[in-house]
Amino acid sequence: MTRRVVLVGQGIGYSASPAMHNAAFAALDLDWRYELRDVGVGELDAVVAELRDGTLAGANVTQPHKQVLASLLDERSPDAERTAAVNTVVRGNGKLVGLNTDLSALAAELAELGPIRAAVILGRGGAARAASAALTDAGASAELVGRDRWAALPALLAEADLLVNATPIGTGQDVSPVAAGLLRAGLAVLDLVYRPSPTRLVREARAVGAVARGGGGMLLRQAALSFTAWTDADAPLDVMRQALRAELGPATDA
Repeated sequence: MTRRVVLVGQGIGYSASPAMHNAAFAALDLDWRYELRDVGVGELDAVVAELRDGTLAGANVTQPHKQVLASLLDERSPDAERTAAVNTVVRGNGKLVGLNTDLSALAAELAELGPIRAAVILGRGGAARAASAALTDAGASAELVGRDRWAALPALLAEADLLVNATPIGTGQDVSPVAAGLLRAGLAVLDLVYRPSPTRLVREARAVGAVARGGGGMLLRQAALSFTAWTDADAPLDVMRQALRAELGPATDA
């Protein structure tokens, strides 16, 4: 019987995860299938029930459910406890365990941007908290900024050397959460949005000489960790990368 894994979220039709994971399952000749499960908060209990009875072999979790689903599981990994958010669910020993593979993936992505002293993170959700934790581990300060404080961005960004977009703004649209005039060569950018690749924020940052990365690299890194957590097999990174680039275009940062 085919084992099924789902991505749980809302408004997730844009996701490149199915293409990436299904290519990986095929490459290792695993009878697994990755699907999208677009559900509201009121439907999360039903998803958890399918995980408990084995109908589902595992799950990824994305906005806006990372925090709520974390409270419905039996155990959480240290990274999930630290961020109060879960992006991966595994079944083991009769329990449902929540992991946060975003944190390790973000740490690796931040290393690509060079030394960081002070960062501004747009958003306050699970991805924003994972970014904050990764920056703290790297010895940097990090300020999470919700939309109620975006009027303060000119002053905040003037003192920062990294901007992280951990909001969905820009997904599927040619818009940026930040005015181009606030970008500068000394302000690195990590935009966790990956569709389109590159996003407008990444393009505008590069246009002023800034180091900038889109969300494709983080998507690939966290997906590989989730794949191994479910299957106990090493993720075929090259296969997943090729599938991601076929889905998003060759310019994706993966």
